[in-house]
Amino acid sequence: MLRCGQMMLAQALICRHLGRDWSWEKQKEQPKEYQRILQCFLDRKDCCYSIHQMAQMGVGEGKSIGEWFGPNTVAQVLKKLALFDEWNSLAVYVSMDNTVVIEDIKKMCRVLPLSADTAGDRPPDSLTASNQSDELIFLDPHTTQTFVDTEENGTVNDQTFHCLQSPQRMNILNLDPSVALGFFCKEEKDFDNWCSLVQKEILKENLRMFELVQKHPSHWPPFVPPAKPEVTTTGAEFIDSTEQLEEFDLEEDFEILSV
Repeated sequence: MLRCGQMMLAQALICRHLGRDWSWEKQKEQPKEYQRILQCFLDRKDCCYSIHQMAQMGVGEGKSIGEWFGPNTVAQVLKKLALFDEWNSLAVYVSMDNTVVIEDIKKMCRVLPLSADTAGDRPPDSLTASNQSDELIFLDPHTTQTFVDTEENGTVNDQTFHCLQSPQRMNILNLDPSVALGFFCKEEKDFDNWCSLVQKEILKENLRMFELVQKHPSHWPPFVPPAKPEVTTTGAEFIDSTEQLEEFDLEEDFEILSV
């Protein structure tokens, strides 16, 4: 699940810096922004979204090092790590009770974009996916890869960052219903377009994966946009202790989808 979270966030960063039409080509020189995105995910504790940082931040969510993360835990971890990521300047919103609140998102300085990925809930079936008709086309991250690091010229050998096997298909009815959906919006108009699309195509269905509302529900606690805590660390340094993150509230491990 940690790798699925990395894959979903990496796709958002590609959309942000390289555009939605950009695609990777093997053995081709890549833009410098692409190389910098890769360096965010290297398996080193000084990289902002490394497996080390995600696992350590998960301790604050009640997950011991090495314990499996559910989709909601991964989302909460990425939301917190993004506060230390000054280069990408992302604001990550995680919905509560499967409800996206337009008013709350617009209170945040920036909003997130229109490419969707999916992270499945069961450990053996973690995946990222897109859809075609009633089938999902998915990539399975459960492949052991050789460790890579930055080379002398400052680039990263990216062969293991991309799918080495053909994408697979599955019927959408076989998907575990507990999933995390990610949407990236580069500008406010992208978010407005996304809201219109959801209201037109998704909210008309009887069984919905999530709700979209304009106003913050009155029975909820007040919405407070996430802010970087006052600690002496940055996204490029290892967050050694969750005591530095006492300002964060713990979230539930899972959310129940109403059917």
